[in-house]
Amino acid sequence: MPDIYLIGAIIRFTALIKDMEGEITEPASITVTVFSADGTKLLDKATPTNITEETEYNYFYDWKVTGITVNTQLIVVWDYDDDKKRMKFKVLLETD
Repeated sequence: MPDIYLIGAIIRFTALIKDMEGEITEPASITVTVFSADGTKLLDKATPTNITEETEYNYFYDWKVTGITVNTQLIVVWDYDDDKKRMKFKVLLETD
């Protein structure tokens, strides 16, 4: 079951980047995009913040749920190097 958030809330997306062997690694580049169920981009290739400047490449991006007026499912895509990580989540009106 996807995570559920309220429309208008600020969501903190997080990602810890690992290579194919499961080792934590620094990506050459990394962006965050949010899509609606119909494929509309609600956030386009935003640059996340590195939580630490040391050896753990843990990133976050705070996004306010805007541009949506009905309950719907969304997808956040982390795009880094030659890989992508996707997560589905749902947003609801506060009255539901």
